[in-house]
Amino acid sequence: MNELLEKRSSKNAGDAGEYYIAYMLSRLGISAALTTSGTSAIDIIATIDGTKSISIQVKASWARSQPRQWMVGTKKPNVSKSFFYIFCNLSEDINRIYEPEVFIVPSSIVLETSTWQHKAPLFKITKGNESEYKNRWDLISSSLA
Repeated sequence: MNELLEKRSSKNAGDAGEYYIAYMLSRLGISAALTTSGTSAIDIIATIDGTKSISIQVKASWARSQPRQWMVGTKKPNVSKSFFYIFCNLSEDINRIYEPEVFIVPSSIVLETSTWQHKAPLFKITKGNESEYKNRWDLISSSLA
């Protein structure tokens, strides 16, 4: 099994993160449709009753870094009240069972605070701002109300 774990990639983390977020949205009564693999800006389209939808970009990692940080791509997001980033820290240790850490962040915050001037722009969550975004499923549900 250790051999398999060594072969996990950031693509594996991304896929696992997208499926986990779709699962969590479904638990909340929100329909979640994953977009075709390779779509760059949107990973999930979510709706409650089909009259209103939101777009979600999922960024997941194996929780190897502190402070928590994720690469956000080189293109700045098109900011919208209906576009969110969900950052997900998955467990690197497959034998340790616990929920991934999930941070729900409006696209405007990602645009304002990511390190766009760097070659690999990052969005960081610090202990100081963790509570603003951790498990903030209410941001998603209220935007669909």
